[in-house]
Amino acid sequence: MKKITTIKQLITYLSENPIEQLKSIAQFLAIPKKEVEPYQFWSKKHYTRNCIIRTNNYELILICWEKNQYTPIHSHNNQECWVYHVQGNFEETRFKQDENGIPQSIHHSILYEQKHSYINDTMGFHVLKNTANGRAMSLHLYAKPIDECLVYNENKQLFEMKPLGYFSVAGQLMNPDNN
Repeated sequence: MKKITTIKQLITYLSENPIEQLKSIAQFLAIPKKEVEPYQFWSKKHYTRNCIIRTNNYELILICWEKNQYTPIHSHNNQECWVYHVQGNFEETRFKQDENGIPQSIHHSILYEQKHSYINDTMGFHVLKNTANGRAMSLHLYAKPIDECLVYNENKQLFEMKPLGYFSVAGQLMNPDNN
């Protein structure tokens, strides 16, 4: 298979192939920053989840990160997640719960621009953090759409199911007045 260099090529590939073939797709991604420009939306308050496309079989999201923004410790609701690092470097820390349900760090890595990573719930929970000197973007492909996931609540020291939403869909802001 040749490199996938456009969002259109990626969506065509995803639409024409069964989910089982997605396992190898990330290694063929070489999508430049200009390809995701229509889907870039930013917030100084938090990273943004920008849905490019959602079907019954998969979901493709561009996450835009200001400097030092990060996710809470979270799961993927039993779905597989491939991440292509469009711009910037990221730090990933994975966790397993101890006997009291408290997350314990088990793995730490640096994820580089134009590379890819993968996670599913059997690998643990994780945190992603933008460690670039400025903005960063990551393209997330989920084998099935994820409407909610477990998120660690630091104040209560427990995992809670949290609904997930989008900052934008198909290049359109969802609530422009609230951003």
